[in-house]
Amino acid sequence: MNRLPGVLVRLLLLVLAVLLPSAWPTGVPRPDLVILIVAAAALMRGPTTGLLVGLAGGWLLDLVPPGAEPAGASALTYAAVGLLLGLTRRLAASSPVLPFLATALGSALVLAVRGITAAAGIGRVVWTELVWTWAITMLVAIIVLPALLAVERWLRERRWA
Repeated sequence: MNRLPGVLVRLLLLVLAVLLPSAWPTGVPRPDLVILIVAAAALMRGPTTGLLVGLAGGWLLDLVPPGAEPAGASALTYAAVGLLLGLTRRLAASSPVLPFLATALGSALVLAVRGITAAAGIGRVVWTELVWTWAITMLVAIIVLPALLAVERWLRERRWA
């Protein structure tokens, strides 16, 4: 049972999720694509995978320019949200709506931490931009989250995850 292909697929998805918003038009709130990948991995594989994928995604966000302030805050935030989403795995499997609700709460937690750090004087953020980012992320999640869950199922069927 080789897990390397699953790790590589998730890493590729995270790199795309970090780089794709740079092509987004300026002045328009960007969706948080990393939380969608973290949510899919956590909801399908559990808290350990959610934590590790969240940590990797957060590190990428911290390291890829323009980066995040303070360094490591995104990694810890996404890791904690991945862990929490992974703990809801069994509950989320009982309804097709619950993965979207769990993802919405996870995204709200990430944006709340971003807002709190900005309020503490680290970085700058506009509260309306956070709300729009959350709304755009949830609109994108309607299409992308089922596809990511299908990728996670495919990896599990092949025993790559």
